[in-house]
Amino acid sequence: MNKMLLLIMLLVSATSGFAGEEPAVVDWNSPAGKTLRARIPADADYWQLSTTFVTQSTQTYCSVASAVTVLNAMPVRKPVDPVYAPYPYFTQSNYFTPDVIKVISPQTVLAMGMTRKQMAETLTLHGVNVKNIAGDTLNDERLRSLLRKTLGDDGQFVLVNYLRSSLGQEGGGHWSVLAAFDAQSDRVLILDVARYKYAPVWVGISTLRQAIATIDTTSNKARGLVIVTR
Repeated sequence: MNKMLLLIMLLVSATSGFAGEEPAVVDWNSPAGKTLRARIPADADYWQLSTTFVTQSTQTYCSVASAVTVLNAMPVRKPVDPVYAPYPYFTQSNYFTPDVIKVISPQTVLAMGMTRKQMAETLTLHGVNVKNIAGDTLNDERLRSLLRKTLGDDGQFVLVNYLRSSLGQEGGGHWSVLAAFDAQSDRVLILDVARYKYAPVWVGISTLRQAIATIDTTSNKARGLVIVTR
């Protein structure tokens, strides 16, 4: 075998291996994304959240939109917004009760967003229980086990705070909602509340773990997860 033929074979082999690698992030509307969404488990949180999933009302209200998406999916007491009276419904306006404003004001969220600690504290004021988890305390195995357990139809919901650039997306820190775990591909579904910008995406466990372990410059602490229960 001459050197030129050997070089060609090596190049073909290397290219084939690269092409066969699955991307870390799979778009909802891609062929692979359609395959994944066709096998969303019947007990996944997705089926509850899809009916309450909202678009953030400003480009910094990702935290509030994520919170009300989850609260409206839960059997908790809901306030009445004058826009929808007399029907009780959480909105990105009435989320800011007098008690919530003592923790963080709408103006601060508008300017800076919300930290993981502030998310946990404000959700608690709406009558739910929360578990606040720093992303840098989890390895892939622990994260996988946690999400496999919490993303089923068991009354638990997961809010995720991550760095967009870790997913190859434009932007900085962001909040959204996790909706399903696909064991076969080892991916989780992010329902992105910036719906004008990104469709939902399927993200590999390792990629997600790296994205939530990044440091939030406002709090100087790692991003992470907030798990919400009744």
